[in-house]
This record gives sequence, C-alpha cells and structure tokens, in this order.
Amino acid sequence: MTTVLLSALRAWAMGDRSTAWPPRPDDPFLARVVAAVVDDPGQEWTLDSLASLGAMSRSVFSARFREAFGSSPASFVTEVRMRRAKELLDAGTPVSETSWALGYTSDEGFSRAFRRHTGIAPSAWRSDARSRASV
Repeated sequence: MTTVLLSALRAWAMGDRSTAWPPRPDDPFLARVVAAVVDDPGQEWTLDSLASLGAMSRSVFSARFREAFGSSPASFVTEVRMRRAKELLDAGTPVSETSWALGYTSDEGFSRAFRRHTGIAPSAWRSDARSRASV
C-alpha cells in the first residue's frame, strides 16, 4: 500500500498526466464533465446528464470517456465519490452525513459501496483516521 501511494505521489509531483487526480483530459468536453463531477459528486449523475454536459450523445460520450480514462463514466463517478468520502471521514464527518453529502439514499448502500471500494467499513475508516491523527 505504501509503495503504491509513494508511486502515485511521485507521479503527481512530476506532472504525469496519466496518474493525475482528478484526471485532466485533453478533450475540453470531457474536461467539463470531470470538473462537474469532482465539484459536485453528490449530484445524481446519470449517463444522460453526463453526456448532455459533454454535449454528446450517450454512445459517443461513453466511447470517448472509456477511450480517455479506461473506465466507464459510472466507475469514474464512484471513484470520485469514494475519494471524497475518504476525505470527509478523515475530517471526522459522521458516516450518515458523508453518505447524504455524496448522494446515497441510504447509509447501507453507501457502506456497501465504500466497503467494496476500500475493503473496510466507513466507520472503521473513520476510526483509523482518528487514531492516525492522534499519533
């Protein structure tokens, strides 16, 4: 885990666009979509709304997004939400409030998604963050 984190930090510091977060596509229409999702991850993002924001049809948007990022738009939205969730939980935000802020309709749904993404429950992540901060 530490090696992966250090590699990501080095790449970011050296300006490697392939590992930058958030990703910075050369396509201005995709860049607009990325910025909107990062700015408001709790919005109910659908393929239709993302494609509309990118001024493309759903099929063209999906293909261009996959080509640029190597994943689906839905996977990207989830990644943005999970990164934000980690930030909020690290800052001490309650799980319920984090879930609501990120557009989940239930704490259980958020907890399942978070556990799938990180391997641990959001409450455990939050507890770990508190113990790291006190060291």
